[in-house]
Amino acid sequence: MRLFRTTVFRLSLIYACVYSLLSAVGLGFTYWSTATHSMAQVDARLSLETDVLLELYRTRALPELTEAIRRRNRDDGQRKVFFYLLHGPDNAARTDSLHPWPEEARYAYATLRFGDVFSIPRSWGNADDKVRVLRIPLSSGHRLLVGRDLNDERTLLNHNLKLVMIVITLTFLLALVGSIILGRQTLRRIDAVNRTAQAIMAGDLSQRIASTRRNNEFDELGRTLNAMLERIEQLMTGMRQVTENIAHDLRSPLNRMRNRMEVTLLEPREPAEYQTVLEQNVTDADALIQTFNALLSIAQAEAGLQRDWAEQDLSALVEDLAELYSVLAEEQNISFTTAITADCMIQGNRQLLAQALSNLLDNAVKYTPASGRIALKVERIDGCTTVTVADSGPGIPADQRDKVTERFVRLDTARSSPGNGLGLSLVKAVAKQHGAQLLLEDNQPGLRVILRFQE
Repeated sequence: MRLFRTTVFRLSLIYACVYSLLSAVGLGFTYWSTATHSMAQVDARLSLETDVLLELYRTRALPELTEAIRRRNRDDGQRKVFFYLLHGPDNAARTDSLHPWPEEARYAYATLRFGDVFSIPRSWGNADDKVRVLRIPLSSGHRLLVGRDLNDERTLLNHNLKLVMIVITLTFLLALVGSIILGRQTLRRIDAVNRTAQAIMAGDLSQRIASTRRNNEFDELGRTLNAMLERIEQLMTGMRQVTENIAHDLRSPLNRMRNRMEVTLLEPREPAEYQTVLEQNVTDADALIQTFNALLSIAQAEAGLQRDWAEQDLSALVEDLAELYSVLAEEQNISFTTAITADCMIQGNRQLLAQALSNLLDNAVKYTPASGRIALKVERIDGCTTVTVADSGPGIPADQRDKVTERFVRLDTARSSPGNGLGLSLVKAVAKQHGAQLLLEDNQPGLRVILRFQE
């Protein structure tokens, strides 16, 4: 019963009915065409036989016609094909093929036309045969009726009709069997998807929908769902890692704050000492707030929220940031150069763009040693607006460049520097939201970060 409720079975059943109906129409037309052709052949033979008799009547007069009819009756024997009736002017039969000629023919004689069909009983049997007749008036006042037996044609047509019914029945049955097979195959694929979904709901995110070599729509759907499951598993894994990293990174400042306050409260102290402890706690609290703000910004960027989305002058934004960070670089004896093409316009959120670019410039200033250099460039290349931040710091190894864009990931060389490992994660999220490409390249020495915004 579950099979009969499936959409595939119902659609297949409808298809079977429609196909059977079309087959019936086609075969019915074939049967009608065969019957029409068969009757045309009968009429042709009937006309030919009548023409022969009329020619005898015109050339040799009535006695020869009568003798020809009698001779044909003798030659036909018991199995007659043609039937004849010759009436005189007095409506008396001069000769006929049956003894007597059927009353139906006698009564209908005056109204019979070419192609009329009526039944006559065979003298040697009980079954009624159909006869197709042709009536011709003769110039002497006599009337000639010639009939053609339809038994062979009826047998052939009845046989064809049985074949048509058998073919239609078999067509419907085969289509019905095909519907059942299609329905069962569909149920098997759906059951496989359901089992996979139930296993995933039970907590096994590694389950995937099996594919076949047929590469049909179910396989295409399975690949799409598997890609979705891969993404979900990555997000869940990332969430677990983020949770663990948050717990690890927040535990240290919170423990410092608690221990600092606990030690301070062990004995009375000078007001200046209390003020120092409070200032240290505020610094740690600011670091915590900064971490949470960064996480919130990343979450908003990854969610694709397009609030305050408008056309932005990226050149002007970068110039403002360059003015701010050039001062910081100068304080650390770092060369800061810019090459900004004017009027580079893009669609985006100014706050998120400013935050992402600030993170790149902040990292460049943080990791570039004294007497180093930072180059900031904005240009249009092949219809794309490109922002490049290059420094001469330690750089990032090629095998670590994908990893550093994950949350809370910090390389060993950056452990001693302040930060929470969220800067490049935010840049990656903002770039993705703006449809931009984020590239990390070797600056020999240092790191070159490229943000390429599409048109």
